[in-house]
Formats: sequence, C-alpha cells, structure tokens
Amino acid sequence: MTCTLKLSALLTILCTATGAFAADFASNTVGYRYAPSQSEPGVTSKVSKNILTFTHFSTDKLGTNFFNIDYLKSASNDPANGGGQGATEYYGFYQRNFSLSAMTGNKTGYGFAKDLSLTTRLDAGTKNTTFAPAPMKLWLGLEAAMPLSAGFWNVGVSALKENNYNGIVFPGKTAGGVSFKVAPALTTAWAIPVGDIGTFAGFGSIVGPKGKDGFGAETKTETLVQARFMFDVMGAKSGLTAGIGVEYWNNKFGCNNGTAFPVNSCKATTPLLLVQYQL
Repeated sequence: MTCTLKLSALLTILCTATGAFAADFASNTVGYRYAPSQSEPGVTSKVSKNILTFTHFSTDKLGTNFFNIDYLKSASNDPANGGGQGATEYYGFYQRNFSLSAMTGNKTGYGFAKDLSLTTRLDAGTKNTTFAPAPMKLWLGLEAAMPLSAGFWNVGVSALKENNYNGIVFPGKTAGGVSFKVAPALTTAWAIPVGDIGTFAGFGSIVGPKGKDGFGAETKTETLVQARFMFDVMGAKSGLTAGIGVEYWNNKFGCNNGTAFPVNSCKATTPLLLVQYQL
C-alpha cells in the first residue's frame, strides 16, 4: 500500500467515524506555522519549514473525534528526491476517544480524573525525500482528563506499533519496509484559557525505544514537546488567533543521534510563529 493510499484510508476512517453518530459539538480550524530551525535525521544544518494545518474536533454520545493533517514544506537543505527544491511532507492522524463519562452518564469523576477514556489513534504520512518515509502508526491506550475549571488537560499512556519505509540503499541493506517493535508511550495535551487575552496550549509525547531502525541501529527514547500561547485577535468570537511558541524534539523518530546519523541532526529546539482561524 502506498502512503497516498494510507492517507486516503485515514480520511475515509475519519468520515466514517464522525458520520456514525450525530455530533453534539463540532469545530474545524485552519492554521499556519513557521518553524525556523527544526532538525531532520541526516541533515547536518537546521531546517526551516512552512506548515499548513487543518484540524477537526467533535463530540458525540460516545466521546470525541480529533483529526489533524499537516502539509510541511522544507527549505532546500532538506531536499526532495532528485534535488532542486525543499522536500514536501504530509502527516495526519485521527484519534477516537471513548469516554466513560459519556457512555455511563457518570459526572462525578474517577478518583483524581474528571473522566477516563479508551483511546485509539491512527497516523499516516509521506515525504518525497530519498529516504521516502511512509509511517503508519497505531496507538491504543487510556487517557485521563484532569479536573480543570476551564479548558482541558489530558494525560495518557499507550502502546504504539509503527511500520515505515526506508528508500536508501547501502551495503548490506536494500530499500523496503521497516516494522518496529511495540513501544510504550506517554502523551499529554492541554488548552487553558488565560482571561480575555488568549489560550496557553500544547502537547507532548515520550515514546520508548522501538527496536532497530531501517539502518539497523537501535532506536532511542523520543521526546517531543510543543507549547504555544495564542492571542485572540479582534476578540475571542472572531475565531482568529495568532501566537508564538516553542518546540523541543529529541531523538526525532527514535533516531540514534551521532551513530547512524550526524551529531545533533536528531535534536532541535525551535521557536514557532502561528496563525489559526476557526471556521
């Protein structure tokens, strides 16, 4: 299956899942962000990227649906296969949460948590570099909603299974699929309103080692954290927000920094500039 077909399958799952039950609430957002100094495994200098995003969120009688897809355009130092221009990447995921509170009617919480949810998530992506990655990831886990008075803060634990592709041919290796071992993952996401100014939001994940990568190197624990403050533009009801943020990514994709890849090509901290509009 090509990654284009994988992305199409992801969109089909989204339409089927969100259409199965009438939504109690639905929101769609488009956005742009600029990351001037991300890392890319195998690229010795930092890479600037322009990123377009579409996000869907909805609730129904079973829980929540969350879908996000990014279109990422790299600078020329992260070249497309054949060179001449920066690489183009698509990455999307669909997450379905089955809420215990929604399904049972229990509004009193579960110990320290306001709600508990069974989570399922499917990721798919493609990038037109020589490496030609085509990730497909399946997450299964449990998520707890913290008892905030406004906004949300969720923390979760999951098991992650990933399949990918390595298009680079080198001695002893041929291009082909890569199947990783199941890895443990810790995740969090939050969005907390700050008065009439805006919202402090972000997400983070820690994914444990998942066996050997496509070069035969042992993967490392991957850490990704993105935090941002989005200011309301022309008032909260306008739907337009703009802000600044920071992203920290260590052992990107689990790459073994300094072994199969040049030193520091798997680690970066980059500022972010963001604009979003709720449709």
